[in-house]
Amino acid sequence: MARAVLLFSSNMHANRLVAGVPAAVRAALALCQSEEFASSDAMIVAVPGRWEATPWARSEFARLLPDVRIAIGDPYEGILPEDSPVLDAISVLSGVPVILTNREAVQQWLGEQEHESAQIAKLNAVSSGIVKATGKPSDGLVSRTLNRPISRAISQVLLKFPGITPIHATGLAAFTAILMAVCLLFGGANGLVAGALLFHAASVIDGVDGEIARATMRSSEFGAKLDTITDGITNLAFLSLASLNLYWQGQVQAATYGAIGLALLAIGLTALGLRSISMGGPFTFDAVKNNFNARPSKITNALAAITSRDVYAAIFAVTFALGFAEWMLLIFMGSVGIWLMTVLIVLMETRARRS
Repeated sequence: MARAVLLFSSNMHANRLVAGVPAAVRAALALCQSEEFASSDAMIVAVPGRWEATPWARSEFARLLPDVRIAIGDPYEGILPEDSPVLDAISVLSGVPVILTNREAVQQWLGEQEHESAQIAKLNAVSSGIVKATGKPSDGLVSRTLNRPISRAISQVLLKFPGITPIHATGLAAFTAILMAVCLLFGGANGLVAGALLFHAASVIDGVDGEIARATMRSSEFGAKLDTITDGITNLAFLSLASLNLYWQGQVQAATYGAIGLALLAIGLTALGLRSISMGGPFTFDAVKNNFNARPSKITNALAAITSRDVYAAIFAVTFALGFAEWMLLIFMGSVGIWLMTVLIVLMETRARRS
């Protein structure tokens, strides 16, 4: 079939990152995913003066469209194939493709593309829409109302840099966890509050790697596993170091609550991790959550909501900042005890079903 021509008014527009992926690559991918051009094995990116693809654009074409040959054209040189449909590339990205039916229409279109700001605004709107769609149906109340707006804003900034990948966001979350640990170890009473706030910040930033992965089509089993491990280490580090901080301050009772709760949590997570490995699927600690999701009810939905990371990280941040660390750790110890019993029951039930 005839190859399509994606027409940009400038190199800046063709190479501009739209949620981390160059606009030319996203437009070509959108066409390949459409019914009309799904079988096309070649496309032309046309830019006045010829397209100068950045190294990042070339690498993204190779990653996302390995089987599609990309040619370069110049609408002013008059060498575009006569039988190829010419499309306004930015309109393709916007979801309402505009086809320029003849050479005169192409020349008229080029003459109308004088307002750079209008084109950039369209590309920014497409980028924002892509990032906005990266939320997950399983997001809890805190995540939807507080965490996601912040994490999306961070993702929007990071996705403006060529070469950004989910691993960079995971590294940012890990760096936040390290700052949290430093505050808890060396900050005394003020460090306890700062550490709790950074624990919540790590929970917010934890959403960034998934958003970048979904926005740039880089989701992977390895990334999900790394994210799970990072979350688990951060959770355990906060609880253990917060308890140690309180012990050093002389709040032995509070530290004891935290230590017992931490021990119970470690037992449960170890059991879940070993079961996940033995089943041979993706490494996860979500066996209990998945079991409840399979048998939904108001009670199980409420339990899942209040035990999600976004909720308990926010609760720890607020209660520690208000000076209720001991009460929070007492509640934590009791809650983990109930959770551990639930974990053991669920694991025994699933083992019995498998047998």
